[in-house]
Amino acid sequence: MSRDLDPPLQRLGHIGGRTFLLTVSGVATVAGLLAVFYLAWFTEETFTRSFFFEASLVTPPSDVPDLRGVSGASLATYGTAIVESDEGLLAPRLALAAAQALYFLLFIAGCAAVILICRRLWKNEPFTTMAHWMLLALGTLAGVTALIAPWLETLSTHLAVTELGFPGSGSDTPGASGDGYWLATSAEFSFQDANHSLLALGVVLILLSLVLRRGRSMQLDAAGLV
Repeated sequence: MSRDLDPPLQRLGHIGGRTFLLTVSGVATVAGLLAVFYLAWFTEETFTRSFFFEASLVTPPSDVPDLRGVSGASLATYGTAIVESDEGLLAPRLALAAAQALYFLLFIAGCAAVILICRRLWKNEPFTTMAHWMLLALGTLAGVTALIAPWLETLSTHLAVTELGFPGSGSDTPGASGDGYWLATSAEFSFQDANHSLLALGVVLILLSLVLRRGRSMQLDAAGLV
């Protein structure tokens, strides 16, 4: 009796698998197109709207916020400043737009990879050279984005502070309350500021691409034995 049920169950599983692949491909297509739209929109907003950025404040040691309840062993300080500017600030805007573009391009590439993998699974050919190179490129782009995009955002803030002429480099501290507040920024690259989760994902994708390449080689070897 189990043999009589096997063919219908297999057909049902086959239809369910095809439906799942079509659904995932459709969602990835819509998401990728939306990402292209938002990339264009965010880029336009970056260059045409007021420029916002947030920077750490460096204050005199004796200058603390007047907050009720802050006493004894508690200490409150000024942390960050949010700046809005209608100046041109071409270099800061370019750096920020580049950082945003990297994230969007990574997402779009991820959608394209999902569509490609679904297509290969539909044809029952998951181990292909194209899939290997797609995952390798996606993992590399993820690693580059994880390292470069946060630095570009930091660089954008530093360039904006420099162009607007705000005092302070973050290397010193105002000595007295009358010295005013400084903004602490830096243009140096720091691995600590990288997106470590995204970097780990990039490494996993590169390893998966190597698995696909090995699977492709084994598939060709098996085909040669038949």
